[in-house]
Amino acid sequence: MQEPISQRTPPTLLLRGTFSQKLRIYLFCYCTAVIAATVVGILVLPIWLVIGPYWVKRYHAALRCEVTDRNVVIGKGLLFRRELTIPLDKIQDISIREGPLLSAFGLLQLRIETAGQSSSPGGKSDADLVDLIDARTLRDRILEQRDVLAVPDAAPIDSDRQILTDMRDALLRIEALLATR
Repeated sequence: MQEPISQRTPPTLLLRGTFSQKLRIYLFCYCTAVIAATVVGILVLPIWLVIGPYWVKRYHAALRCEVTDRNVVIGKGLLFRRELTIPLDKIQDISIREGPLLSAFGLLQLRIETAGQSSSPGGKSDADLVDLIDARTLRDRILEQRDVLAVPDAAPIDSDRQILTDMRDALLRIEALLATR
């Protein structure tokens, strides 16, 4: 049974992820390479070279990753801002990836995979974070908190078991009374 909304305590912030300044250079180079790889992009490339550094700076400032006692909250985007809240109990795995381009910049990618995730294996996850400072520590802390939430309290199980036992006993008494009639 869920608590009424008015009685819920607000989530407690446990950890806030920060992003490295190297991410700016990576984003600029990555976007430049993608733009330059297309025929139309070659025409757009001079415009990108002018506005790209400003866009990358603003995008980097908008990135956010927070771990609360119940969720991981990820925020990103400039024009179309997006906030993704992942309940800790839905997290299946957190992987760290290093590709050739990421390694060249000394960056890591943290990928959070959830239960019921619709992306295919090897596909892009909604929770891909590039170059969180201390990504491995953040991963370990998220998994620790997930495991803390997974440990059930003994009292609710015992009280539920007692209620079921009482219900069984009452049904047995009712059956006995009906059988004597």
